[in-house]
This record gives sequence, structure tokens and C-alpha cells, in this order.
Amino acid sequence: METQSIQPTIAGVPGADTPEQAKLRAELKASGLKICHQSRREGNSDLYVMDADGENLVNITNTPDVDEVGPHVSADGERVCFTTVAVGKGSVRFDVHWMGIDGSGRTLVAGDATDPCWDPAGTKIAFVKRLGRTKTGDYQNAGLFVYDIRTRSCRDITEGRLSHAYVPCWSPAGDWIVATVHEHADFGHAIIAIDLRSGRICRLSGHAELHLRLRDGVNGCRPDLSWDGKNICWNPGDYHVYVAPFRPDEHVTGRPVAAAPEGGSVYHGDFSPDGKYIAYSMNPDVKSTDPRTRALWDIFVARADGSAQVQATFDHANSKQPELFTPA
Repeated sequence: METQSIQPTIAGVPGADTPEQAKLRAELKASGLKICHQSRREGNSDLYVMDADGENLVNITNTPDVDEVGPHVSADGERVCFTTVAVGKGSVRFDVHWMGIDGSGRTLVAGDATDPCWDPAGTKIAFVKRLGRTKTGDYQNAGLFVYDIRTRSCRDITEGRLSHAYVPCWSPAGDWIVATVHEHADFGHAIIAIDLRSGRICRLSGHAELHLRLRDGVNGCRPDLSWDGKNICWNPGDYHVYVAPFRPDEHVTGRPVAAAPEGGSVYHGDFSPDGKYIAYSMNPDVKSTDPRTRALWDIFVARADGSAQVQATFDHANSKQPELFTPA
């Protein structure tokens, strides 16, 4: 599919849906799906849960002195893991926590860590540990660690073979973890897959040049695997969310499900449990964004074929990283 065949996501106002958007919004309401995401709508970055159509918004963290970002919800809908960001004098600290989806029982997983995600059973959390700024100018991480919330044990499942990885996603099917690496000694900048059965790490076949990424292959950032493990969505650049079959040893062709308007950006694609929908975030004007305050990001939900999308948040409050889930 050519990128021109999908219409850009356009920010709107409440109550202005087209007939097709109204139909999709009604589907989302009837589905019972929820979205957990980060937002600065009350000043600092908190985590929120709302219905997939944008209704019934609830702040589940309420921490004015600490920012929570990057939520991932367990498959049973009962728990959420996330990163906290605390700014001190001349420093920023990142820590990984988990808690109940209602905000109860906050528990520290690891200090100086980021980008957590759940295993299919909701009992283990994968994350990366941060390194000093001297390692690379972008992501400064070492290894991929797995923490068991039952035993509180932790180990690097890559045995030191992975570095500068970010935004890992543990397949709900259980057999793979995908992530992006930057300045890796063997892979450079790439989307990689870790076979949890053998420990093998492979680079997904794709192009370095952006215009070629839009044609075929899988490269870019922020990968997410469908719940059946058969498909992957990712950002080939800052302006599209793509979907393709997940076949780690094959060169595949993807298709766009979301595109940014001119001057804008789309990020953070996430599959619904049934694979029918993909949530993502869109900023219509990145040049006017101040990432420290109320950036223009909002949450959208599209059909997985890209045929229609609806806006779920409208307050341009740095609402990002949506997680679609079915509540317990």
C-alpha cells in the first residue's frame, strides 16, 4: 500500500465526528476496552485510564511532585508498570514501578531503569537499566532485565549481549520480545527481536533510509506486537504508524494505519487485545511543542486496517503512550 492511500490524522473537537467516525466510536464504547496513557492535563505527567472512546477519564497516580510515563498494562488488566521521572538539582532520575490498575500497591522494581513491559502472565516485568551520558548521546542502556514480582528476583536475560535498547515489547503470545536499539555494535539503529526459547537476538530486515522504510522492511522505532504474536506495528519515522506480519527471519512489506498531518507527528502504536484496533498519539504541530509542559499530543484509536480513526482526548496535554486493554 502506498503511503498516499491513507489520510492524515487531523485533530478535531468533541462532537464533530463524521458518520464513519461515529460508527467507530460506538464500536469502541460497546467493546468495553480501556486505554491507559500518560498526560499532563493536570500539570505534571500522571497516568490515566479512560474508556476507549475517551469517556470516563480517571487519574490513577495523582503525584504532583513526580512524573509517571510509559505505562504498560498486564494482559489480565489488573496491573500496570511504568517509569517515574524525578527531576533534582542538575539531574534526572528514572525508576521502574508497578501497581494495581486502580493505583494501589505501588512497588519499586528497579532504580536507574526505564521502559518496562509485562510478560503474558502478568508476573514478570522486562526493563532496561540506564548508563551514563558518556555511552551515547541517545539511549544509554545495558542489557534487558526481567524482574519477577512474586520472588523479587532479577536477571539480565541477554547475558550482556544487548545494549542501547529501548521500548521493549514482550509478545502476549510469550515467545518473543521486540525492541529498538541505537548505536548497537552489531545492529546499529534497528528493530531487533529476541527469541525467548533459544536466546537468539536478530535484527529485523529493513532499510536505513526513511523513504525506503516506507516501501518495505521493518526499521524505525517503538515496535508493538499483536496479542496473537502474528503482527507488528512500529514507527518507520516520525510521521507514520505501520503494520506488517511479524516474521523475524523474512523481509516483509508493511502498510500504514496512521499518518501525521504536515508539520505533525504520530507515535506509540498499540494493538487492542482482539487485534481490531490500534491506539496511537498524534501531535499536529511539533514546532510549537514544549515537551516540558503541555505539548500538543492527543490519543487516537484507528481500525487496524487504517480505514477510520477517532480522537479520544482533546486537551492537547502531552497525552501519549496509549495502552489498550480489557479490564478485569
